[in-house]
Amino acid sequence: MLSRFMITTAFAAFLTFGSQALAQNEEAVVAKVNGKEIKLKEVQRLEKALPPQVINGAKDKDKLFTTLRDQMIDITLITEEADKAGLDKDPEVQKAIEQAAQQVRVQAFLSKSLKNFVTDAAVKARYDKLVADMPKDEMEVKARHVLVKDESAAKKIIEDLKKGADFLKIAREQSIDKASAQEGGDVGYFRKGDMVKEFADAAFALVPGKITESPVKTQFGWHVIKVDDKRKVKAPKFEEVQEQLKAAVLEESMLKLVTSLRDKAKIERFNQEGKPEIGGEKKEEKKAEEPAKK
Repeated sequence: MLSRFMITTAFAAFLTFGSQALAQNEEAVVAKVNGKEIKLKEVQRLEKALPPQVINGAKDKDKLFTTLRDQMIDITLITEEADKAGLDKDPEVQKAIEQAAQQVRVQAFLSKSLKNFVTDAAVKARYDKLVADMPKDEMEVKARHVLVKDESAAKKIIEDLKKGADFLKIAREQSIDKASAQEGGDVGYFRKGDMVKEFADAAFALVPGKITESPVKTQFGWHVIKVDDKRKVKAPKFEEVQEQLKAAVLEESMLKLVTSLRDKAKIERFNQEGKPEIGGEKKEEKKAEEPAKK
C-alpha cells in the first residue's frame, strides 16, 4: 500500500503540474532583488504548491499575492547569501539538491501519467457509486449533550432540565466537552456507527425534543443527551466531497501505476546490514497480485 505521504505529495503534484496555463501576464516583473527580477509566474507557482483549502480559504487574494511575493523576495535574498558562502558546493547540499530534483521528476511523471485517469468523469463516477452504495433506510440523529465527570452532576442537570432550565446554557457552562459546549452541546448529525455504542444507543432511542431520563456513561464520562432531529441519511452534496473523492481516485490510480511498474522490475531488498532479505522478491510478487484479486 502506498504511504499517505506519497499520496499527498502526488496529489499536490497533480494539482501543480496538471493545472491550467498561467495567466497571460506571467512574465510581468513583480519585484527586483539586487537587480534580479522576480516574475509573476514564480509567485503563481508558489501559490499552486499550496494546499487547495489554503487557496480557497484566502478571502483577500491581493493579500495572498503580496505575502507570496514577499516570500519570493526572502527566498531570493537567502539564496544569494547561500551562493556567496559557496554552499552549493557542499557535498551534503549537492545530495539534497539531487533529492529535490528527483522529487520534481517524480511529480512531473505522476502528473503526466495520472491526468488521464483523475478526470472529472472519474470523480463523478466515484460519487455516483458512493450515493448508490449508501443504505436506503439508514437513520441519523442530530443531538446535543452535556458531558460531566460524575453521575451525580449529570443527575442534577437532568432534574434542572425537567424544571425548565435551558439546555444550551447548561452545556456552555458545565460541559467538559469544550468543542461542543460553545455550540450549546451540539454534535451535529451522526449515524449509529459514528459514536461509541452507549452514546449512540441512548440517542437513537430518544424521540426528537426529549432528553435522556438517566445519565449515559461512556469512557469519556457521564452524558446528558438531547435529540433535536431524526431523519434518513442524506447523501452528501458532490461539492462537499469532491476533493476527497478526487484524492481517492488518485490513490487508486497511483496504486495501479506503481503495481504495474513493480511487475516489470526486478527488485531486490536488503536489510540494514546489507544482507539480502529472505523472500524479498517473493513478497513483491504477492503485493503485485493483490489488486487483481479485488
